[in-house]
Amino acid sequence: MLKKYFLLMVFMMSVSCFSQQKDFIFGQLIDSTQNESIAFATIRIKGKALGVISNIDGTFKIPMRFNELGEILEISCLGYESKEMNIEDLNESESNIIALKPGGFKLNEAIVSANIKRLSAKQIVKVAINSIPQNYPENEFGLVGYYRDYQVKNNSYTNLNEAIIKVSDGGFGKKNSYYNRYQMLSYDENIDFEIDSFAKQPYDYEGFNKVVPNAKMKNDGGNEFIMLGMHDAIRNYQSDSFSYINDLKSDFVKNHRFKLKGKSIYKEQEVYEIDGTFRNDHYLAQVKIFINTEDFAIHKLDYTLFKRSIPEGEDLAINAKERFSDGFRVLSNEILYRIQTEYARDAKGVMFLNYISFYNKILVQRPSVFKSRFEVFLADRSFRIRMNKHPANLNKIKKRDFKINHKGKVVPIDEFYYSEDERTFVVCPNLDFEESENLFELLFTEREDLLVADVKYSYGNIKDNLGNKLDERKWEYLHQYREFFTQETQSSYQEIREYDLMIKTLPLDSPDQPVARRTLKTEYWKNSPLPALKN
Repeated sequence: MLKKYFLLMVFMMSVSCFSQQKDFIFGQLIDSTQNESIAFATIRIKGKALGVISNIDGTFKIPMRFNELGEILEISCLGYESKEMNIEDLNESESNIIALKPGGFKLNEAIVSANIKRLSAKQIVKVAINSIPQNYPENEFGLVGYYRDYQVKNNSYTNLNEAIIKVSDGGFGKKNSYYNRYQMLSYDENIDFEIDSFAKQPYDYEGFNKVVPNAKMKNDGGNEFIMLGMHDAIRNYQSDSFSYINDLKSDFVKNHRFKLKGKSIYKEQEVYEIDGTFRNDHYLAQVKIFINTEDFAIHKLDYTLFKRSIPEGEDLAINAKERFSDGFRVLSNEILYRIQTEYARDAKGVMFLNYISFYNKILVQRPSVFKSRFEVFLADRSFRIRMNKHPANLNKIKKRDFKINHKGKVVPIDEFYYSEDERTFVVCPNLDFEESENLFELLFTEREDLLVADVKYSYGNIKDNLGNKLDERKWEYLHQYREFFTQETQSSYQEIREYDLMIKTLPLDSPDQPVARRTLKTEYWKNSPLPALKN
C-alpha cells in the first residue's frame, strides 16, 4: 500500500501550483476505510469513451471544459464500489479528495457458485483464456491513449516522458501485436521533473552501466512503447510475453497454481478473484486475476515476480534498501518486475485495453567522481596517474596501494611520488627485478602493438577530501515505469498515413521519430503527475 504521506503532499499543495494548469480540475482517490491512495482507477466522462486512469498516488486531472458542459464523472476500480459525481461539484482551485468504499467480497458464495459449475480455480482460468476470441475484438480496432515512461528516485519522478499515441490494431485474431501500426500525436520531455541523463541510457549488459538486476530485459527490436505492448499477455495470448506467463494460452495454467479467493462486484457485474503462484529455487511469482462470472472475460491480470534468495554479504549499492521497494512502497521481498493489465467493456460489451503498467527495477553504475587517467611513460620508464582532483591524506598513501599488472603478470613497484602542480602520481617500477626484465622490455619499448589496455591497475587507500575512492564507480537502484492509459476506444481500424507512422526501432525521443501534432484533438490530454513542492 502507498504511504500516507502522498495524501499529505496533495493537501499541502498551494493554490499557485494549480494555477499553473488553469485548464484542469484535479482530484485524488483514497480508500474510505484506510485513507490510502487508490492507483489505476478509471475516471471517465459518462456517456463518452473518454477518460483517464489515476496515477500511482491516486491523483488525476480532468479538463475544465467538461465542467462547463455539465458532465458527470464515472469512477470505478476493481475491489471498490463505483461512484458517479457531477464535475461542477468539484473545487476548481485545489485538489479534490474523493473516497471510494471497498467493494463487497463474498467468499462462500463464490465457492458455491464455482462448485455448481464444477469448475476449480484452474479450470476457470483455462476457460477464460479459451474464451478470449469471443470476448475481445478479433478484427481491426483502434485506441488513443496517454503514454508515459519515467523513473523513480528518492520517492520522486525523474526522466518523465509523455505522449499521446494512436494505435491501429489488427485484432486479436492476429497472433502478435508487434505488427500493429502506431502514430504519436504528441511527445514531450516533462521538464518539471529532474532529468538524469545517465539513467536514461539504454540497457548495457557489457559495460554494466545499466542493467536489470537478477534478470535480463528481453528486446525483440522495438522501442520502449513497442516493448510495453509486447508485455500485454492478454493481447498476445498466443505469443511469448514474459516469464513465467510465457505463452498465456499454452504455458500460464501449466506453470502456476491457482486458488479461488472469492467473488466481488465490478461495474454491476460479478467477477471471480483468483490468486496464483509460481515458484522455483530462485524466483517467486504472485498473480491476481479477475474473471467475469458470466462470459469469463479477463478484466485484470496483475503479475509480480520476486527474487527468492537474498545474496550473502553486504549490498554495495549506495541505496541498498531500494532493493525492497518499487520506488513508492516498502516491500518485504525483492521485487524484480510487476505488470498490471486491465481491460474494460465498451458500449457493445467488447473488452478493450483500459491500461497497462510495467514496472521493473534497474541498477546503474555511476561514473566515478574522483577520476584518473593512466599513462605508460616511455621516457623514464614510469607510470603516470593523472587525477581530476587532489587526493587527501597523502601521508597515508603507501606503494602497496598501487596494484599494476601487465597481461596477468604483477609489476613490482619501487617507489612513487606526487606532483601537486600536475595532480599526478608518478609510479616507478623496480627495474632491477630480474624476473621482470622481459616484462619491462614489453612495457617500455615503443612499438605499434603497445596497448595501455593490456595494463590493469587498481588503487587502495586513495581518496579525495569527500571520501570518494579513486576511480570507484558506485551502484545505485532506480525504478522504471512504462504505462499506457486508454482515453478513447475506436471499434473500427484507423488508417495512418505512411509518413506519420511511428518507427518502431527508434526510441520515442529520436529526432527522426514522426510526431503528427497537427492531428491532435482537444479530446485527449496528458494526466501528468504534479511534482512535489520543495520546502
